[in-house]
Amino acid sequence: MEIWRQLSPATIRLDIQARDKAEVCGVLVEALTSAGKADPRLPLLEEVLRREQVLSTGVGNGVALPHARFDGFTGFALAFGRPVRPLEVGAVDGRPADLFFLLIADRRDPSTIVRILGRLARLCDDTVVREGLRTVTTPEEAIDWFRRMEENAAGDSRGGNGP
Repeated sequence: MEIWRQLSPATIRLDIQARDKAEVCGVLVEALTSAGKADPRLPLLEEVLRREQVLSTGVGNGVALPHARFDGFTGFALAFGRPVRPLEVGAVDGRPADLFFLLIADRRDPSTIVRILGRLARLCDDTVVREGLRTVTTPEEAIDWFRRMEENAAGDSRGGNGP
């Protein structure tokens, strides 16, 4: 599964003015609903924030992977956001996050959300990926960056030479 194919300019928000992770999640939920990727009648933000109260999705290195699963939601939807300044998320390494990936998925298909979260975590474990996402200036650049990083990762796993 290629992350770059799951994103669109409409589901990416750069330079988000937010005071906390709840506001970032709200902006990303709005991105998904306005792009037609999620039903605005679902309690998306409420469930994402409820999930955050159970256990923070700050995975470290400035990355947060807020997510929620819903009955009546088919497939999955992914948004990427970057707040203007890093925000406290209760990450495992204690660092604030400035790269947020919001994932909404079908409750009846837990394997999909696990696969996507795992893929995101592996990609964002790479310093080059994170730094590139911190410097892109447009949603299109973000998608292209992901595409190139995923192609490089695929080449490396096949014995390629990387970038």
